[in-house]
Amino acid sequence: MADSEQPLLSSTENREKHSVVVIGGGWSGIYALKYLLGEGLDAHLYESRSNIGGIWYFDENENVSGVYKSAHVTSSKTFLHASDFPFPKTIGEFPSHEEVLAYLHSYADHFKLWSNIHLNSKIVRVEPQWSLILNDGLKIIDCNYLVVCSGQHQIASDPRSSYPFNQFTGTFSHSITYKTPYDNKFINKRILVVGGGETASDLAVELSATIAKRVYMSIRGGQWFQARILGQQPADIMYTMLMRLYGYYDTILVRCWRRMFFVPMWGVGGTGIREWTPTVPFLHGFINKSREIVDHVALNRVIPKRGIKTINEQLITFDKEENPIEIDHILLCTGFQWTHPFFSSTDIHDLYKLVFASGVDGTLAFVGTARPVFGSIPALAELQARWVAAVFSGRRRLPSEKVMAKSRRAYWARHANLYPHDHKRLKQLVNLFEYSDVIGDELGVRVALFYLFFRHPRSWYRIYCASPWSPFLFRIGRLSSDDEKLAYQRHLACIPEKDQAFHRYNDVMLSAYNDIYFEFETYEEFRKERLKLNYDSTLKLWYSLPNGLPTLDNNLVRRQTIKQQRARLRKMKFFAFYCTLFKKTFLKKKIQSKGFRLWNETLNVPTLEDESLYGIYKSMGRITTEFLNKGRRYDETISYEELFKAGRTVWFMIAFQMQLNLPLILTDSIFGYNMLYPYTDDLVDSNDVSREAKADFAKLFHERLLVGEPTYDSQVHFDGKQSNVAELKLPSSLQSQANRIVKIFDMVKFIENDWKRGGEYEGVYMSLATIHESQMKSTLQHARTEDSYAPTMTQVEQVSAEKGGASLIAAGFLIEGRLTRAKIAYLEYLGFGLQLLDDLQDVKEDMKNNHRTIFTQTLAEGRPLDVPTARLIQYCYCAPAYEKFSDDQRTISDRKTGVTLAQYVRVSMMMFSVVLVLEAASRLQEYYSKEFYRELSSLSPFTFNDLKAARVEETLWAIVRNQWF
Repeated sequence: MADSEQPLLSSTENREKHSVVVIGGGWSGIYALKYLLGEGLDAHLYESRSNIGGIWYFDENENVSGVYKSAHVTSSKTFLHASDFPFPKTIGEFPSHEEVLAYLHSYADHFKLWSNIHLNSKIVRVEPQWSLILNDGLKIIDCNYLVVCSGQHQIASDPRSSYPFNQFTGTFSHSITYKTPYDNKFINKRILVVGGGETASDLAVELSATIAKRVYMSIRGGQWFQARILGQQPADIMYTMLMRLYGYYDTILVRCWRRMFFVPMWGVGGTGIREWTPTVPFLHGFINKSREIVDHVALNRVIPKRGIKTINEQLITFDKEENPIEIDHILLCTGFQWTHPFFSSTDIHDLYKLVFASGVDGTLAFVGTARPVFGSIPALAELQARWVAAVFSGRRRLPSEKVMAKSRRAYWARHANLYPHDHKRLKQLVNLFEYSDVIGDELGVRVALFYLFFRHPRSWYRIYCASPWSPFLFRIGRLSSDDEKLAYQRHLACIPEKDQAFHRYNDVMLSAYNDIYFEFETYEEFRKERLKLNYDSTLKLWYSLPNGLPTLDNNLVRRQTIKQQRARLRKMKFFAFYCTLFKKTFLKKKIQSKGFRLWNETLNVPTLEDESLYGIYKSMGRITTEFLNKGRRYDETISYEELFKAGRTVWFMIAFQMQLNLPLILTDSIFGYNMLYPYTDDLVDSNDVSREAKADFAKLFHERLLVGEPTYDSQVHFDGKQSNVAELKLPSSLQSQANRIVKIFDMVKFIENDWKRGGEYEGVYMSLATIHESQMKSTLQHARTEDSYAPTMTQVEQVSAEKGGASLIAAGFLIEGRLTRAKIAYLEYLGFGLQLLDDLQDVKEDMKNNHRTIFTQTLAEGRPLDVPTARLIQYCYCAPAYEKFSDDQRTISDRKTGVTLAQYVRVSMMMFSVVLVLEAASRLQEYYSKEFYRELSSLSPFTFNDLKAARVEETLWAIVRNQWF
């Protein structure tokens, strides 16, 4: 402390004493002052500027921080109302800065705050405990309690002196100084906007639409976006109180919202722009609500870019690009520092629940510190202000320093896990629902939902299921007093009109588990809707996946050391030896139990009772044998290898029967469907069959599937004997393929035994037609040297998704006859995954035959298989793999864990698929980078050398078929 300041601190002439001082006259400070006065405390607010409003007070001087001239709020006024003082109805949903300032003035008028507000009073230093020195140095304010409300947007986070920005020789500015676009540094310039926040989006739009020559926007690490408006209403009100019922993060409701609404409406990441694809899951990072930028990208006014790789004078190169872009001016929208110049230092990590500072006996609080993923800062600031006032007045108490310290450590550890991308730069980030409930609990003002459920069920329903979140919720209580009833009416006023999108979305969420059958009058309608569902369930998810292997956040992901992998193999070998010796003795049941435990442990899946697993094991063995025998009876020439390939899908269909609680039997349709594969694949994929012949077959088979034979009779039952080739009427191009085609048509007859044509089961034949159509599309995957044709990656991805999904939805229809949309979405997802697995297993053969899959196309483009393999494993761990359906509970469940048979089978299928992916990758070492191959091997239950030798599918097939234990 300087000597000249000593007299100031010791003097009593120019000192004032208050119970509480509030620093900052923005939204948070006004709220804090109002509630402190309401508790009967002697509270005064000091604001450095000549008006209240904080950053919402517009000043044309660019040296004064604050909003720019065209600024509007980005959250709707539903999230901005003070809980006891709503915005006027005449104000639009997204008020301008002038309207916000007028609202704050009317708030101060209504609650008579002006006499306690001191303008043009800048606090330059704060001394414990607590003396505040004003800017003229002639006045000191002493107080017992201090509330800091100086905001999150005062000191710019400016990286221009750090690498690579310090290599730039053009001009810089930061958004904190931006007022209008009509500035010489912007006019007719090539501008790079750096940042992914709402300010970055708004300024990129404004500059590109007015005076800039060209605008580029660089976002490092991607960004989630959503529109401000949906229909004629705010989009943010879609987040209803239902989220509280299911949780706030990776829950079924969040996944439904993302998969059924968010991505179909706005694209992957909320934009569909690959350069900005977010690297964190939905709700695990800040959501930018200024999605108007996407329109300007579509109009080529704004060019999207990833993070900056290098800068060489005015030439800037971006990640995953080689060619640099010349830039005249960089506009930094890189946010703000959480700092307070009047303190020597402040650390947000020291704040209990982002409000109360440590080590000062609960006398220092911060309001306006929480920035929600979606929603508004003022909504949370009001709750914080109410809590601070209640604590300072003694009406509420804080826990001990030890308890608060423990709470802070747990909070920040969880925060780093929830917000991996934003944890360092946006430490204030919270989930609005969760954080408001936390502060609401501290205050004791959360709405009494359990009480309302029994006493006022209609009100409970309207609050929980039929309305958006609003600040009024924290005044509703038990709906007993007049004030609580008034808050309830104000909350209901936030519900949009009946014809708005909110109600349509809410209906979808409330009926998320309802079964709607996927049925259409015509094949064209079926096909069109199915392709949309296929894309939404497969490629949209595929494109959103990270390029790296999954982390340990998912409890099904398990990293293994070589020592652990070898120990597991020794267990397996010992079990095999033990089984060989004792499987026919009185130890048989013990051996079976040990075998099932080993299976669950190897796949890292939940347990199920031994009797259930033994029943599955016996049934699969029986059906496998029946399938092989029936196949040989029908076609003596078919090889064991062909039957084995066909039988892989038989196992899936048995698994699907289990999930549906159906009898485990080999039906004629299951047999016929699986036998189609060796016959149609031989024809469609054969290089010996001309393109003309394939086209003729496509037309013929498509008609056979959808219409049936001209002589079809639903009363006739096919006896399983091979039909006469002479009865076929084939074009000349197909005469040489008659023996194959007669077998293909016989398989359709097997299917017709179970599912009669002309009734409610037409979906069966429509689904089969989609398979055949997808198979014919797969001819696009053949690269041809004779005419220099090679497919693009987009074509390959599309065909793979359609073909894989089609095969499994047909399998589902053949088991159940009719399917719901939810089940089809699951089967589309699963089918694409299994198709990718098949493609990975066939990489070497496909390379030899110039057949392009996602994997061979990657190799053809000169890249290793690291990324598509990592994505495939990520795909297996995605939410649809563990989807739950309304009829799951019809299946038996484990008495201890509550896991149903349906859930057990679904998880086991996906975890077994992961093992098969790892087995296939273990044989392709030359196609991976060394680092990736080593990391990949740690996910395997066995070492890659042991896995290569295991031949997992063939071994499991033999164990089940021969009922080895």
